[in-house]
Amino acid sequence: MARKRGRSHKISGHFSIRDFVDPESGTSSFRISLGLVGALELLRSKAKQRVNIVRGYHSQENDTPRGFHKEYHSRGLAADVTVDNMSAKSVFLLAEEIKDFGGIGLNLSKEYVHVDTRKEDDRALWVIDNGKRIDLTPENRQSYLGDS
Repeated sequence: MARKRGRSHKISGHFSIRDFVDPESGTSSFRISLGLVGALELLRSKAKQRVNIVRGYHSQENDTPRGFHKEYHSRGLAADVTVDNMSAKSVFLLAEEIKDFGGIGLNLSKEYVHVDTRKEDDRALWVIDNGKRIDLTPENRQSYLGDS
């Protein structure tokens, strides 16, 4: 006798809805870009390790008050991630290899990387150092990322 399966919450080979959902909002207002999911799958493939979603979708009411990410999380276009057995700096450098990530930020104190699939012409790269956002430039890149 075949077993009936419940509704699948998988949205890709390695990610499910619950990976991205804001616990305060629940799934009723859940949004996620499949382009973001595809780029995260590519990151996982390149890393050959599990990608952990620290923060995915969240409602606009819970958006970052400092405006660092221009509401990309509440539009379903962003995730803050870690990768098993990799430093946040290494994840940042690997994310740079994926063209679909239009915004990549390295949070030095919390050890995660923000990635988003914004559709702007110029890629945004930054670090968060002691709560302050600093745009990465050729001049300061070495001091934050070392030999890269």
